[in-house]
Amino acid sequence: MRLYVITGDRGDELETARIVEAALDGGATVIQLRKKSMPMLEQYRLATALRTLTLAHEALLIINDHADLAIAADADGVHLGQDDLPPDAVRALPGFEGRLIGRSTHSLGQAQVAVHEAADYIAVGPVYPTPTKEGRPAVGTALVSRVAGVIDRPFVAVGGIDHDSAAAVVEAGAHALAVVRAVYDAVDPAEAARRLHELIVTRLEVARR
Repeated sequence: MRLYVITGDRGDELETARIVEAALDGGATVIQLRKKSMPMLEQYRLATALRTLTLAHEALLIINDHADLAIAADADGVHLGQDDLPPDAVRALPGFEGRLIGRSTHSLGQAQVAVHEAADYIAVGPVYPTPTKEGRPAVGTALVSRVAGVIDRPFVAVGGIDHDSAAAVVEAGAHALAVVRAVYDAVDPAEAARRLHELIVTRLEVARR
């Protein structure tokens, strides 16, 4: 994982697929299908289209919340919130074998629990205030640094991150960034993804020196 793009709620199947394809062309390495208000049948059709696009770009497809949809669309995994089913229950579902489980976390304690529950990766945030998580306080880059120092699992920083703030989040210890508005709502999603991916890779190379 490097650049993890989450779909916004705006847009029908065709528009969402167009934006996702552009993001993949720009360097997105993970796509998460997150459509809180889209009917499930439409989400299924969209998920199958995104599965084709992500396979063509050698990227991962993650489904938000719905493990059944992840299985039906042959996605790479599912992303669970704190109020969703526990990871072990999802992993036991018929047909889920070999797929990934991500878990949203908002504190170091939640991150440690997610690791104990055998989540394959965790999301840490919201780093900055964001309308996609309205009412949830930002955790700041301090939590990113704390998680990076103690968690032995891939993690992605998420929440309010854009091109201007991305460098600080990478420097705090994140090796992967998740964004919605910075790419999905960009005028040119491919260029926005390219710039963000390039920034992440460059900053990581500098950190290794």
